[in-house]
Amino acid sequence: MVRSQLLQKLCNLYPSIFRKDLEKIIEIIFEEIISSLKEGKNIEIRGFGTYKVAKRKARVGRNPKNAEVIQIPEKNVIKWKTSKVFFKRLNKNFTENEISDTY
Repeated sequence: MVRSQLLQKLCNLYPSIFRKDLEKIIEIIFEEIISSLKEGKNIEIRGFGTYKVAKRKARVGRNPKNAEVIQIPEKNVIKWKTSKVFFKRLNKNFTENEISDTY
């Protein structure tokens, strides 16, 4: 699902709210998540998961085109972990010790 599909789904679920207002709500939510992560804060959305900022250490890598050794600098990355509730809903057959027929 992309942002436009999310917006369309919300418009269908809440026809009394203007599309422009729903766009602004989605934008505010994403901007708040981004700004909090930029500040190094963790984000927990109950029933969905947590986002954490972690540092990836600098390391030596290799350019796949010419096999040249390059230095890859340290950088911040986002780690995401599902909540137990979301994991159970996503893997219902797995958590019940049953093998899914869609596997």
